[in-house]
Amino acid sequence: MENGGIKITTFVPLQFKRRGVRKVVVAPANVEDPVTDRSQSPSLPPSYDTTLLRALGRGIYWQHLLDTGVVADTAEIAGREGLHKTFVSDHLRLAILAPDLVETALRGELPRNVTLLGLLRDGVPSCWNAQRGQVLR
Repeated sequence: MENGGIKITTFVPLQFKRRGVRKVVVAPANVEDPVTDRSQSPSLPPSYDTTLLRALGRGIYWQHLLDTGVVADTAEIAGREGLHKTFVSDHLRLAILAPDLVETALRGELPRNVTLLGLLRDGVPSCWNAQRGQVLR
């Protein structure tokens, strides 16, 4: 090479073949599993959705205020926070999210397609199993 480096060429004997609508990796005859990830770390790092976490925190805090009698209703929370009553009601629905889903969100391990907008648009079911089915589909 011009700057004194060494050019290295690596040959990987894999083939891509179409199987129906999918493409698959076809290994040479002496390799059983050509694409196994043997690393100890996850292939994708945790992804913290700060917007969703902030909304979860607000919803849980506002539900605590309602449960302890600090405020009478959502209108009072909206008045204190300078927000619209609908915004408060939408975020309060997040307070009924299953505890394991909240922990998963805090670890940043929710599927990347789970967003605050999606949860508010689709609604949060009151049944925890239904929530898990909705979030992890």
